Amino acid sequence: MASVKNLKKDLNNIIGEIIQNVNLWQLENPDVDLKKSEKLIDECFDAFDAFIKKIHNKDVKDKNKYFKALSLELAKVASALVKKFNSL
Repeated sequence: MASVKNLKKDLNNIIGEIIQNVNLWQLENPDVDLKKSEKLIDECFDAFDAFIKKIHNKDVKDKNKYFKALSLELAKVASALVKKFNSL
């Protein structure tokens, strides 16, 4: 079973790293319009908030399946955010 503790750690590490990379990119490219990168940071925070709500959902019948599915969903969302970052 994917533990809640490990899932929260993964969420913090993954989303935090993406935000950190976007911030570094902004510092390295000060002459570029930062609207897209700011929007990407907002998307990261929105994804983080959505996952926290899902993690704290109390109406779960099969916790094992639920948290495994959340872990896979986190990987997909993170992959999509990284693709957006790479397109900056």
